[in-house]
Amino acid sequence: MATQRKTILVIHSSDHTPADIRSLLGSMGHIAVTVTRQAALKLLGTVRFDVIFTAMSGSAEGEASGYVQKLRALAPGAAIVGIEPPGAPAANEAWQAQCDATVAEPLSTSKIQWVLDFDLRYFGS
Repeated sequence: MATQRKTILVIHSSDHTPADIRSLLGSMGHIAVTVTRQAALKLLGTVRFDVIFTAMSGSAEGEASGYVQKLRALAPGAAIVGIEPPGAPAANEAWQAQCDATVAEPLSTSKIQWVLDFDLRYFGS
């Protein structure tokens, strides 16, 4: 089952290479835009996205959950997918609960396809 083309916002931290993520999503037929955390809040006021990928890295645990709530307020119809760094501690449960789905790094087309086709379709938004 092929995923329909989606507009995807990727909120990156310095831990991620935005061009690599954008290229990966583009190779899957999606339209992807990569921005920093602050730029994302401004962009969501004017542009609609189907899916938002965001990472917890670069913020404190409580701050990360609060940030996901801000994203939900600005983009109520978008699915939010959390990008988990390798070996992420289980202490991120509050942040994970705020996301519709999570995907572990390193990112690959098969992992992203699974999230978009299965996790979001059956468990998320």
